[in-house]
Amino acid sequence: MAKNKRLPLWPFGFALGFPLGFVGTTLFQAQLRSLAVRLLARSLENPAKARGVGVDLGVGIPGWLRVSLTGFMNRTLPGIVGYPIDAVAFSRFGGFNLDRRFSDFQNPHSPSYQCWYGAYMVFDNEHRQRFGFESGGNASADDALDALEADQRLVFDSAGILLAFGDGRRVRPKTEFDKRQVEEKGQTWWKMTGEAETWSTYHRGRLPQEDWKFGWCYGSVPLHVDHGVDDLHPLTYCGEFWVRYEEAWCATCCKFFIYPRYIDQAGREIDKGDAEFVKAGQAALAGIRFGRCVV
Repeated sequence: MAKNKRLPLWPFGFALGFPLGFVGTTLFQAQLRSLAVRLLARSLENPAKARGVGVDLGVGIPGWLRVSLTGFMNRTLPGIVGYPIDAVAFSRFGGFNLDRRFSDFQNPHSPSYQCWYGAYMVFDNEHRQRFGFESGGNASADDALDALEADQRLVFDSAGILLAFGDGRRVRPKTEFDKRQVEEKGQTWWKMTGEAETWSTYHRGRLPQEDWKFGWCYGSVPLHVDHGVDDLHPLTYCGEFWVRYEEAWCATCCKFFIYPRYIDQAGREIDKGDAEFVKAGQAALAGIRFGRCVV
Protein backbone atom coordinates (compact mmCIF):
# COMPACT_ATOMS: atom_id res chain seq x y z
CA MET A 1 0.00 0.00 0.00
CA ALA A 2 1.35 3.41 -0.88
CA LYS A 3 2.20 5.81 1.90
CA ASN A 4 -0.12 8.79 2.47
CA LYS A 5 1.65 11.98 1.56
CA ARG A 6 1.17 14.76 4.07
CA LEU A 7 0.28 18.00 2.36
CA PRO A 8 2.01 21.14 3.63
CA LEU A 9 -0.19 23.19 5.95
CA TRP A 10 1.16 26.63 5.11
CA PRO A 11 -1.11 27.17 2.05
CA PHE A 12 -4.17 26.58 4.24
CA GLY A 13 -2.77 28.89 6.91
CA PHE A 14 -2.15 31.57 4.33
CA ALA A 15 -5.60 31.10 2.80
CA LEU A 16 -7.17 31.55 6.25
CA GLY A 17 -4.80 34.24 7.50
CA PHE A 18 -5.07 36.55 4.51
CA PRO A 19 -8.83 37.21 4.77
CA LEU A 20 -8.60 37.47 8.56
CA GLY A 21 -5.78 39.97 8.22
CA PHE A 22 -7.71 41.91 5.60
CA VAL A 23 -10.80 42.05 7.83
CA GLY A 24 -8.68 43.09 10.78
CA THR A 25 -7.00 45.84 8.81
CA THR A 26 -10.36 47.07 7.55
CA LEU A 27 -11.82 47.13 11.05
CA PHE A 28 -8.83 49.00 12.39
CA GLN A 29 -8.42 51.28 9.37
CA ALA A 30 -9.69 54.41 11.12
CA GLN A 31 -7.52 53.75 14.17
CA LEU A 32 -4.45 53.12 12.04
CA ARG A 33 -4.95 56.30 10.03
CA SER A 34 -5.37 58.35 13.18
CA LEU A 35 -2.25 56.81 14.68
CA ALA A 36 -0.30 57.56 11.50
CA VAL A 37 -1.28 61.26 11.59
CA ARG A 38 -0.44 61.59 15.28
CA LEU A 39 2.91 59.86 14.87
CA LEU A 40 3.72 62.02 11.86
CA ALA A 41 2.96 65.21 13.80
CA ARG A 42 5.05 64.01 16.72
CA SER A 43 8.03 63.36 14.43
CA LEU A 44 8.10 66.94 13.15
CA GLU A 45 10.09 69.73 14.74
CA ASN A 46 8.22 71.91 17.24
CA PRO A 47 9.27 74.72 19.62
CA ALA A 48 9.40 72.41 22.66
CA LYS A 49 11.40 69.68 20.94
CA ALA A 50 13.84 72.28 19.60
CA ARG A 51 14.55 73.31 23.22
CA GLY A 52 14.86 69.78 24.55
CA VAL A 53 11.69 69.93 26.64
CA GLY A 54 8.24 68.44 26.33
CA VAL A 55 5.14 67.07 27.99
CA ASP A 56 4.20 63.61 29.22
CA LEU A 57 0.39 63.40 29.34
CA GLY A 58 0.50 60.41 31.65
CA VAL A 59 -1.92 57.48 31.74
CA GLY A 60 -4.83 59.70 30.77
CA ILE A 61 -8.53 58.87 30.66
CA PRO A 62 -9.55 55.19 30.31
CA GLY A 63 -10.51 54.35 26.71
CA TRP A 64 -8.88 57.45 25.25
CA LEU A 65 -6.06 57.36 22.73
CA ARG A 66 -2.61 57.13 24.31
CA VAL A 67 -0.50 58.68 21.53
CA SER A 68 -0.87 62.44 21.88
CA LEU A 69 -1.73 64.81 19.06
CA THR A 70 0.76 67.64 18.54
CA GLY A 71 -0.76 71.05 17.82
CA PHE A 72 1.56 73.60 16.19
CA MET A 73 0.19 76.68 17.93
CA ASN A 74 3.13 78.75 16.66
CA ARG A 75 1.22 78.77 13.34
CA THR A 76 -1.97 80.32 14.77
CA LEU A 77 -1.16 82.09 18.05
CA PRO A 78 0.93 84.90 16.42
CA GLY A 79 -2.06 85.94 14.31
CA ILE A 80 -4.13 86.27 17.48
CA VAL A 81 -1.72 88.13 19.76
CA GLY A 82 -0.17 90.22 16.98
CA TYR A 83 3.50 89.29 17.33
CA PRO A 84 5.75 86.27 16.71
CA ILE A 85 5.60 83.68 19.48
CA ASP A 86 6.64 80.04 19.85
CA ALA A 87 4.04 77.67 21.26
CA VAL A 88 3.05 74.02 20.98
CA ALA A 89 0.18 71.96 22.38
CA PHE A 90 -0.23 68.26 23.09
CA SER A 91 -3.70 66.78 23.50
CA ARG A 92 -5.70 63.56 23.64
CA PHE A 93 -9.27 62.65 22.77
CA GLY A 94 -11.59 59.65 22.78
CA GLY A 95 -10.74 56.41 20.98
CA PHE A 96 -12.33 54.40 18.17
CA ASN A 97 -14.69 51.41 18.23
CA LEU A 98 -14.32 48.54 15.77
CA ASP A 99 -17.76 49.11 14.24
CA ARG A 100 -17.17 52.81 13.55
CA ARG A 101 -15.03 54.87 11.24
CA PHE A 102 -14.83 57.86 13.58
CA SER A 103 -13.50 58.71 17.02
CA ASP A 104 -15.57 59.19 20.15
CA PHE A 105 -14.57 62.85 19.79
CA GLN A 106 -16.95 62.95 16.81
CA ASN A 107 -19.64 60.71 18.32
CA PRO A 108 -22.45 62.60 20.14
CA HIS A 109 -23.56 59.34 21.77
CA SER A 110 -20.20 58.96 23.48
CA PRO A 111 -19.39 60.41 26.94
CA SER A 112 -16.17 61.70 25.31
CA TYR A 113 -17.89 63.73 22.58
CA GLN A 114 -15.98 66.99 21.91
CA CYS A 115 -13.94 66.42 25.08
CA TRP A 116 -10.19 66.77 25.27
CA TYR A 117 -7.35 67.23 27.72
CA GLY A 118 -3.72 68.10 27.32
CA ALA A 119 -1.08 70.75 27.80
CA TYR A 120 0.73 73.52 26.00
CA MET A 121 3.99 75.44 26.34
CA VAL A 122 4.59 79.05 25.29
CA PHE A 123 8.17 80.33 25.21
CA ASP A 124 9.57 83.77 25.94
CA ASN A 125 11.04 85.98 23.23
CA GLU A 126 11.75 89.66 22.71
CA HIS A 127 8.08 90.34 22.01
CA ARG A 128 6.56 88.73 25.08
CA GLN A 129 7.67 87.17 28.34
CA ARG A 130 5.56 85.18 30.79
CA PHE A 131 2.65 84.56 28.47
CA GLY A 132 -0.37 83.59 30.54
CA PHE A 133 0.27 86.12 33.28
CA GLU A 134 -0.68 89.73 33.90
CA SER A 135 1.94 92.33 34.79
CA GLY A 136 1.09 91.97 38.48
CA GLY A 137 1.75 88.23 38.45
CA ASN A 138 -1.84 86.99 38.37
CA ALA A 139 -2.93 84.48 35.75
CA SER A 140 -4.42 86.02 32.61
CA ALA A 141 -7.80 84.71 31.47
CA ASP A 142 -7.33 86.61 28.19
CA ASP A 143 -4.14 84.67 27.44
CA ALA A 144 -5.86 81.38 28.28
CA LEU A 145 -8.63 82.27 25.83
CA ASP A 146 -6.04 83.24 23.19
CA ALA A 147 -4.40 79.82 23.59
CA LEU A 148 -7.78 78.10 23.31
CA GLU A 149 -8.52 80.19 20.23
CA ALA A 150 -5.19 79.18 18.68
CA ASP A 151 -5.90 75.51 19.28
CA GLN A 152 -9.46 75.79 17.96
CA ARG A 153 -8.23 77.52 14.81
CA LEU A 154 -5.88 74.61 14.15
CA VAL A 155 -8.80 72.18 14.35
CA PHE A 156 -11.25 74.36 12.41
CA ASP A 157 -8.75 75.10 9.65
CA SER A 158 -7.97 71.40 9.29
CA ALA A 159 -11.69 70.54 9.19
CA GLY A 160 -12.49 73.33 6.74
CA ILE A 161 -14.92 74.95 9.21
CA LEU A 162 -15.46 78.61 8.27
CA LEU A 163 -17.71 79.60 11.19
CA ALA A 164 -16.61 82.59 13.26
CA PHE A 165 -18.05 85.29 15.48
CA GLY A 166 -18.32 88.91 14.32
CA ASP A 167 -14.77 89.71 15.42
CA GLY A 168 -13.37 86.76 13.48
CA ARG A 169 -12.71 84.59 16.52
CA ARG A 170 -13.90 81.00 16.83
CA VAL A 171 -14.13 81.09 20.63
CA ARG A 172 -15.57 83.76 22.91
CA PRO A 173 -15.96 83.80 26.71
CA LYS A 174 -19.40 83.13 28.14
CA THR A 175 -18.54 83.69 31.81
CA GLU A 176 -15.85 85.46 33.76
CA PHE A 177 -13.04 83.04 34.55
CA ASP A 178 -12.57 82.13 38.21
CA LYS A 179 -8.89 82.28 39.21
CA ARG A 180 -7.13 80.96 42.30
CA GLN A 181 -3.73 79.63 43.32
CA VAL A 182 -3.37 75.95 44.20
CA GLU A 183 -0.51 73.74 45.36
CA GLU A 184 0.20 70.42 43.68
CA LYS A 185 3.21 68.19 44.36
CA GLY A 186 5.19 71.12 45.75
CA GLN A 187 4.43 73.40 42.79
CA THR A 188 2.25 76.50 42.75
CA TRP A 189 -0.26 76.76 39.92
CA TRP A 190 -2.94 79.22 38.93
CA LYS A 191 -6.17 77.32 38.31
CA MET A 192 -8.74 79.01 36.07
CA THR A 193 -12.23 77.70 35.36
CA GLY A 194 -14.82 79.13 33.01
CA GLU A 195 -16.98 78.70 29.92
CA ALA A 196 -16.61 79.73 26.29
CA GLU A 197 -18.87 79.54 23.25
CA THR A 198 -17.86 77.92 19.98
CA TRP A 199 -19.10 75.30 17.50
CA SER A 200 -18.78 71.54 17.40
CA THR A 201 -16.53 70.01 14.74
CA TYR A 202 -19.15 67.26 14.28
CA HIS A 203 -20.26 66.89 10.68
CA ARG A 204 -21.25 64.05 8.41
CA GLY A 205 -19.24 63.35 5.32
CA ARG A 206 -16.46 65.69 4.25
CA LEU A 207 -16.59 69.49 4.16
CA PRO A 208 -15.56 71.18 0.88
CA GLN A 209 -12.39 72.72 2.33
CA GLU A 210 -11.55 69.90 4.73
CA ASP A 211 -7.93 68.80 4.84
CA TRP A 212 -7.30 65.05 4.57
CA LYS A 213 -5.47 65.12 7.91
CA PHE A 214 -8.68 65.94 9.81
CA GLY A 215 -10.48 62.87 8.49
CA TRP A 216 -7.46 60.70 9.11
CA CYS A 217 -7.04 62.00 12.66
CA TYR A 218 -10.64 61.94 13.89
CA GLY A 219 -12.30 59.66 11.35
CA SER A 220 -15.28 60.41 9.12
CA VAL A 221 -18.94 60.27 10.19
CA PRO A 222 -21.06 58.60 7.45
CA LEU A 223 -23.64 60.80 5.71
CA HIS A 224 -26.61 58.56 6.58
CA VAL A 225 -26.25 58.47 10.39
CA ASP A 226 -28.51 60.41 12.75
CA HIS A 227 -27.03 61.41 16.10
CA GLY A 228 -29.77 63.85 17.03
CA VAL A 229 -27.60 66.96 16.52
CA ASP A 230 -27.05 69.33 13.62
CA ASP A 231 -23.72 69.43 11.83
CA LEU A 232 -21.42 72.10 13.31
CA HIS A 233 -23.95 72.89 16.05
CA PRO A 234 -23.16 75.55 18.68
CA LEU A 235 -21.78 74.41 22.01
CA THR A 236 -20.35 75.76 25.23
CA TYR A 237 -16.95 74.56 26.36
CA CYS A 238 -16.58 74.16 30.10
CA GLY A 239 -13.11 73.63 31.41
CA GLU A 240 -10.15 74.35 33.59
CA PHE A 241 -6.66 75.62 32.87
CA TRP A 242 -3.71 75.17 35.24
CA VAL A 243 -0.85 77.53 34.45
CA ARG A 244 2.61 78.14 35.90
CA TYR A 245 5.86 79.68 34.70
CA GLU A 246 9.08 77.65 34.51
CA GLU A 247 12.12 79.89 34.92
CA ALA A 248 14.61 77.25 33.77
CA TRP A 249 12.99 76.99 30.35
CA CYS A 250 11.70 80.57 30.05
CA ALA A 251 8.35 78.99 29.33
CA THR A 252 4.74 79.11 30.44
CA CYS A 253 3.37 75.65 31.12
CA CYS A 254 -0.37 75.05 31.04
CA LYS A 255 -2.49 71.92 31.35
CA PHE A 256 -6.19 71.84 30.50
CA PHE A 257 -9.32 69.69 30.52
CA ILE A 258 -12.39 70.66 28.46
CA TYR A 259 -15.88 69.20 27.94
CA PRO A 260 -19.03 70.56 26.24
CA ARG A 261 -22.62 71.47 26.97
CA TYR A 262 -25.11 71.93 24.11
CA ILE A 263 -28.73 71.69 22.95
CA ASP A 264 -29.68 68.72 20.76
CA GLN A 265 -32.32 68.65 18.00
CA ALA A 266 -35.01 67.68 20.52
CA GLY A 267 -34.30 70.81 22.56
CA ARG A 268 -32.66 68.92 25.41
CA GLU A 269 -29.57 70.29 27.13
CA ILE A 270 -26.77 67.75 27.00
CA ASP A 271 -23.99 68.14 29.56
CA LYS A 272 -20.98 65.86 29.09
CA GLY A 273 -19.49 66.98 32.39
CA ASP A 274 -20.97 64.41 34.76
CA ALA A 275 -19.21 63.97 38.10
CA GLU A 276 -17.50 60.68 37.23
CA PHE A 277 -16.11 61.97 33.93
CA VAL A 278 -14.88 65.23 35.47
CA LYS A 279 -13.14 63.21 38.16
CA ALA A 280 -11.39 61.14 35.46
CA GLY A 281 -10.35 64.33 33.63
CA GLN A 282 -8.93 65.88 36.77
CA ALA A 283 -7.00 62.68 37.50
CA ALA A 284 -5.57 62.91 33.97
CA LEU A 285 -4.49 66.50 34.65
CA ALA A 286 -2.73 65.41 37.84
CA GLY A 287 -0.71 62.89 35.80
CA ILE A 288 0.71 65.43 33.33
CA ARG A 289 4.43 66.09 33.62
CA PHE A 290 6.56 68.80 31.98
CA GLY A 291 10.27 68.11 31.72
CA ARG A 292 13.52 67.87 29.85
CA CYS A 293 13.44 65.58 26.82
CA VAL A 294 9.91 64.41 27.64
CA VAL A 295 8.06 63.27 24.52
